[in-house]
Order: sequence, then structure tokens, then C-alpha cells
Amino acid sequence: MRVGFFFSGGASSLKAAYQSELHGKKYHIVFTLTDKPQASGIKFCQKVGLPVIVLDYKKFCQERNLNYRNLKDRFFYFEEVLKRIADFKADIIGLSGFMLIVTEPLLSTYKNHIFNIHPFRLDILSGPKVERLDVGNLMPEEVEKLVKMNKLQRKYKGEDAVYDGMISGEPYAQSTLHIATALFDEGPIIVMSKKIYFDQQWVKRCLKMRNFRPLRAKADSIQEQMKWECDGPAFIKGLELAAESRIIVKNSTVFLDGTPLPYKGFQIEG
Repeated sequence: MRVGFFFSGGASSLKAAYQSELHGKKYHIVFTLTDKPQASGIKFCQKVGLPVIVLDYKKFCQERNLNYRNLKDRFFYFEEVLKRIADFKADIIGLSGFMLIVTEPLLSTYKNHIFNIHPFRLDILSGPKVERLDVGNLMPEEVEKLVKMNKLQRKYKGEDAVYDGMISGEPYAQSTLHIATALFDEGPIIVMSKKIYFDQQWVKRCLKMRNFRPLRAKADSIQEQMKWECDGPAFIKGLELAAESRIIVKNSTVFLDGTPLPYKGFQIEG
């Protein structure tokens, strides 16, 4: 299976996938692409001989008088991306800390074949009248009904998900590998990593004293730890399952060996 990786920073999941014993056996990383010419992951790719496409997003927009904040204008960037990556004939696109929200025409060209890693649980939902609902063990069609009835969305999305989860009283963090879709951090879940537990008593003491700085530092430390213990292994497992043709995605449901998985996808124990 041929894989391409997009990244904006250190590309930790890309590194883990490359260094895995499965690379070269189950899958091959055939190219990498970054939107940031200063991304530190470029040096790693050059060192190990992976092709690197540097397509500076802000420069691209400036040269064409596009608004880099406008998602509709982003169409032209991803149109160019598709031209640059076409010859590599990738089966899967992996997003390893790629900080641009992916849009058309990439989404439709690689429908259900863009894997993104998120540093927290995406199986917890919330809404106007629901503060917290753990739906991980439910089947996706059941969750769809709940979402429509209660106007729910995933509770811990975005860059601060680990911090948000920790101060909200969640007992542990997990990385989530999911399909990238037009709805940010809302695509079907493929794999969830092992659990990293928080010291809840310490968190409560800090919150009681309104001592937020150490909480932020702790969240950042845990997120760094998760890059290697959670993000990487979850990504590798997802690539392995895809390479073996064991998973397919139909609508919002991920099937493993022909059997529908629960909303939380495949769970890595540990």
C-alpha cells in the first residue's frame, strides 16, 4: 500500500510510521508534503530519503491574491496539491500534525482515504442540553440518531483538546485516528490508542487554587508523550489494517473484516 504524509511541524506520526517494522512490508511511504517551509519534519524526510514537496500555503495565497483564512479559497491550494502528488499514486493520505483544514477537491479525490490523528478522545459528545455523553460503545447508526435528536457534536476538538479534557475532569486521554471529512474532527473513527491517565486529584487542587500555568504545562507534556506512545501506534495500526484490506468505510461506519465496529473503532489495549 502506498502512503503519502502531510505535515506542518515535526511530523511525529510520519516518523513513527517510517520507523515501524511494517514500513516496507505492509506499506510504503512514497512522498511527504508540507505547507510550511520551516517545518522541522523536512530535515527528517531529507535524512531518510523521502521525497518532500514544500508548498508554502501563505505564499501560494499571496501570489494569487487569495485570502488564506477563507476555506473556499483553499480549493485552489488543494487543487495544486493534487497536481503535485498525482504521480506518486498514493492509496492513503496521512495527516501528521497538518495544521490546515483539508477541503475540496482533495476530500472527494481521496474520500475515506485521508487518515488524521487527534490527541484526545473523539467518542465523547456534547450539545445544548447534553454536557457529556460517552458513545464509544454504541454503534454508529445509534450515535447518528442521538446527534440529530440532540444537536450533538464531538466535545474535545481542536488543538487544546488534551488541556480541555484534563480540566473538564476526564480521567484519561487517548489519541484518535479518524477519517478526515468536510466536518472538522467529525469523521468516522478507525483506531483509538491506549490510555494515558491524568492525576485527577492534582488537577482538582490546581483548579481550586486557580493555578492554571502548571495545568497547561502538564497538558503540553502529556501531549508530547502521546505523540510517541499513542499517536504513532494508532496511526501504524490504522495503516496496517488498511494495507491488509481489513477495514472499509461505509457512510459513518467502519467495518473490520466485514463486521461493523462500534463508534470508537478499533481499540488498542494497554
